[in-house]
Amino acid sequence: LNNQDFRNYLDKNFKFEKNPSFIVAVSGGPDSMALVFLLNAWNKVVKGKLLALIINHNMRENSLEEACKVSKYLQLHKIKSKILSVEKNYINKKNMNEARLNRFNLLTNYCVKNNIFYLFLAHHKDDNLETFISRKLGGSDFSGLKSINEISLRNKTILIRPLLNYSKKEIIKYNFKNKIEFIQDPSNFNYKFSRPLIRQFITESSEN
Repeated sequence: LNNQDFRNYLDKNFKFEKNPSFIVAVSGGPDSMALVFLLNAWNKVVKGKLLALIINHNMRENSLEEACKVSKYLQLHKIKSKILSVEKNYINKKNMNEARLNRFNLLTNYCVKNNIFYLFLAHHKDDNLETFISRKLGGSDFSGLKSINEISLRNKTILIRPLLNYSKKEIIKYNFKNKIEFIQDPSNFNYKFSRPLIRQFITESSEN
C-alpha cells in the first residue's frame, strides 16, 4: 500500500468529475487515518475538496476529547476536518449496531445537506472476513453472506471503500512508514461485543 498504487487504483476503477468534492469518515484509528492521508495525497493531484468528518459517538466520557485530538492532528497536516456529535437522545442501547447506524446517519445526512456525493470509508480486507463470520453466526442466508460492497448507495450518497483489497497489517505498515499517528478505540478490545471476539479468533487462527 502506497500513495502511487492507491492513486492508480482510483484512476482505474472510478470516474470523478473535475475537481471533485468528497468526504472521508475518520475515527482516528489506523484504517481511517491511513485512508485520509492516502486521499489527501490523491487530492493534491486532482485538485478537489477533501473534508474529513470525525464522529463523536458520545458513548464514552472522553469521546469528544479524542475527536478533538484527531481534528487537531489533521489540522497540523493541513487536512480540513469537522466534528459531528451524536445527540444523546439517539443513544439508548449503547451497542455497536446503534453506534454504526448513528454514524451512517450523521455522515450521509451531512453529505446530502452539503451536496457532496462521495463518502469514503476505511473498511478493509479483514473487515470482509469479520462481516462474513458475524453474519454466518447470526444465521444469514446466502444473499446475506455476500462481501462488503466496494461501492454502494445510501441516503443519496455514494459510499466508496477503496481499501477492501488491503489487509490490516498492510494498512498499519503504511502508517508506520509514513509516520501517521493513530489511536485505538477501547471498544475494539471489549469482548462483550461480538466483533472483537471474532477479530481475536481470526488473529489467533492466522498465527497458528
